Amino acid sequence: MDLEQAKLDPGSVFRAPEDVLGAPGLSPEDKKSILVRWEADVEASLRATEEGMPPSENRSPAELLRAVQEAIQSLERQS
Repeated sequence: MDLEQAKLDPGSVFRAPEDVLGAPGLSPEDKKSILVRWEADVEASLRATEEGMPPSENRSPAELLRAVQEAIQSLERQS
């Protein structure tokens, strides 16, 4: 896995936020960094959707945002 790519574009490396949590070899800090970036990307996608641009993912941006936030909370509970 390319850590730098995961930090820049998490959706290109991971299928779902839950996959970040289970990824071997990543520190908790790396996982949080990836998830926070993913959260920002999804929030930007939500803004674009509100402006009339269709979402490009199979999952709605709102569902994906909820999954990312749940993954961040799970990670924070572990530490």
